Amino acid sequence: MTNADIELLVIELQFGNRTALGTLYQHFHIAMRKYAVLRVKDAMVADDLVQNVWCKVAKRVTKLNDVSLFKSWLYKALRWEIIDWYRASSKEVVMDSDIPEKAIELVYNEPLSPLKQLFTLPANERDVAELYYLNDLNTKEISLVAGIPLGTVKSRLHRARALLKQRISNTEYGYDD
Repeated sequence: MTNADIELLVIELQFGNRTALGTLYQHFHIAMRKYAVLRVKDAMVADDLVQNVWCKVAKRVTKLNDVSLFKSWLYKALRWEIIDWYRASSKEVVMDSDIPEKAIELVYNEPLSPLKQLFTLPANERDVAELYYLNDLNTKEISLVAGIPLGTVKSRLHRARALLKQRISNTEYGYDD
């Protein structure tokens, strides 16, 4: 689905076309669920959070002035829903980056794939890289979702790429860190 198609569906939804909501849901819900599962580490909770976001989207879509920002608005809503869930559940967040790469390799007894390497990045770089590579958001959209300047997004993405390149090349050649 092109950005123009998405924008037209959002406009239709703003005028009350509930079929447009279903079409948008079908297009975005799988990627949103993946994003939520990566954050909360529980598929059922992730499903609930995504569903809550879509209920809010249905109620608040008329407040969205620039329909071209729908995708970033949607992910920002999901991000805040996840933050609210963590606050409400008083869970302690365990960051994947707190687990040393070597410990993960020992558990799996194999070098980490590039995707697994992504999850071992420091939290700031990992968040930006996930949104960019796994959720297909561009740097401007990531800036809006994360609430950070565009330059910060670009520098974190650059650091993430450099770290991944270094880790993958070390893995390929059997070097230890």
